[in-house]
Amino acid sequence: MSSRLIPTMVIIFSVTLFFLSFISIYTVNAMSSASYQINWDSVNSGGIDVSTSTNYLLRDTVGEQATGFSSSTNYTTSAGYRVGDQNVASLTFFLGTQENNTQTPYSVFSASSKTVVVSSVSNFSVNDLIGVVENLGLSQRIAFGKILSISGLTITVDTWEGAPNQLSSTPSGGNDFVYRMDGSSASLGTLSAIMGKTSMTMTRVTSNAQNGYTVYVNDDGNLRASPSTHIANVVGGSVIVGSEGYGAQVYGSTATGIGSDFPFSTSTRAIQYSNTTTLLEERVGLVYKASITGNTPAGNYSQKVYYTVTPNY
Repeated sequence: MSSRLIPTMVIIFSVTLFFLSFISIYTVNAMSSASYQINWDSVNSGGIDVSTSTNYLLRDTVGEQATGFSSSTNYTTSAGYRVGDQNVASLTFFLGTQENNTQTPYSVFSASSKTVVVSSVSNFSVNDLIGVVENLGLSQRIAFGKILSISGLTITVDTWEGAPNQLSSTPSGGNDFVYRMDGSSASLGTLSAIMGKTSMTMTRVTSNAQNGYTVYVNDDGNLRASPSTHIANVVGGSVIVGSEGYGAQVYGSTATGIGSDFPFSTSTRAIQYSNTTTLLEERVGLVYKASITGNTPAGNYSQKVYYTVTPNY
């Protein structure tokens, strides 16, 4: 089969975040005027909104009775003044892509000790988010985390997410790398019919929403060089060398639809989901994958991928 190069195939991220309004069911009887609003009130015998010392902060209320949550088949009651403090939900979201110019070989990986030994630490600093790729390609294995410390050539992270237990302790493929995960676009580079290409993106979410959150992705149309020239979306759940296909796979404990490659579309697709309240960082890795044939037209292919995060109700 003859090979045909496609110069500089780039996926451009346009990150769009929709934060829905958080309107608590407990504020329906709120009192308001032209300039002020009281979302909840309580009659009691004491307490203060903010008490502080060098190391602590306290918000207390004295004299309330029958406070807390109660429910029946059709109703939920949240009684008491302080319960209103929990009604203001928040979401924070970060999206970062592998920076190809920070590609650094590694020689040892440990899921248990949360470490990776690299050939150089010049591209990395404490608090950087990093991605580890073993056997770079369409079947690559990945892990990612945030750097806690660097000692010599050993990097220690807070935790490995993705699929760390699939990585070898001593990779032998010669195409095993660590990347800093702070880019804003994913570049798949030049494709040929004998080699597929990938790029990894990582999401990071913190939320105190009572029922958790969902992260969705959708695109602005096909991965295309022109309105009439595009790379076909993956079918059958796997992008493979020798067949034209484009899609992605997700990894992580809060990832949804794991285990196969999926196509992007203009309709939203959930890639990350949590149904509980947490202020811990929850991360998911998404790997873009593309493959062509000798009949794929040459050109610069691109698209926009949108990420949306919403609380669950």
